[in-house]
Amino acid sequence: MVSAAQRRRLFKDLEKVDPAFAEKISPFLEGLYSHYFRCEISGWENVVEGKALYVGNHNGLLTFEVLMLFHAWWKRFGNTRRAFGLAHSIALNNPFFRWLIPRIGALPADPEVAYEALQKNYSLLVYPGGEKESFRPYKERKKVDFFQRKGFIRLALKAKAPLIPIVSVGAHESYVILHRGEELAERLGLKEKFRLHGLPITFRSIFFMWCVTTGIFTFFPLLIAPAAFLAIFIPLPAKMTFKILPAVDVVSMVNPELSEEENLQVIYDHVLDLIQTTVTEEYSKRKLPVVG
Repeated sequence: MVSAAQRRRLFKDLEKVDPAFAEKISPFLEGLYSHYFRCEISGWENVVEGKALYVGNHNGLLTFEVLMLFHAWWKRFGNTRRAFGLAHSIALNNPFFRWLIPRIGALPADPEVAYEALQKNYSLLVYPGGEKESFRPYKERKKVDFFQRKGFIRLALKAKAPLIPIVSVGAHESYVILHRGEELAERLGLKEKFRLHGLPITFRSIFFMWCVTTGIFTFFPLLIAPAAFLAIFIPLPAKMTFKILPAVDVVSMVNPELSEEENLQVIYDHVLDLIQTTVTEEYSKRKLPVVG
């Protein structure tokens, strides 16, 4: 959780999203957006004028789809639409990310911070599945799972904000994840210390470990081990497709005859079904992995 002091500092910095910084990194992001990932976005007409809670499915080891979506938003709206993304709280423990967060438009995924941002009429982008969804194996890339996390619905209801699904397809093909590595993360204490539910295992991470272990007996693998380690994080140029769906009025979906938990479950199932249906439809249009 974010402390009161951190929260005050964060909201003091809300107006410090740096347009000049965005302009400096824009050519690099545009290269990734237009040429490397060949992104396509539809449904801009579903973006509402006021505040809204945008909900997306998470994909891939380093979730490049989030960065591409932020770049697309900046290209279309510039500094005229107030929008932030909710980031994993691990960012607060890193000085670099604490410096970077106000400039790129990200806030820690803390309920109180998120609610205050909506109250200040900011729109928010949230990924309820978190790193647990993004770390799913490649064979599960077409499956959307928020793991029954309903905090985003509580937030939308409390702030009386429309909930707008943003579906992304293809980003999970930028990394071929073989296993979430949940047991490994737990043994290393990552789950308890950083709230990381996995340490993904990929072909490239296996190759890096091979370099390290065989380097004990022969020197050459150790020479290429640094390059093998960096290669773990380089995404494949998978074509990414985004679709912004019509807003869901969650307040009007509340049935007074049902309990709070039952209402949350009804809304959760509805939103998940909307996203899953769209993911299935979009994947049916893809001819080849990575190529799109």
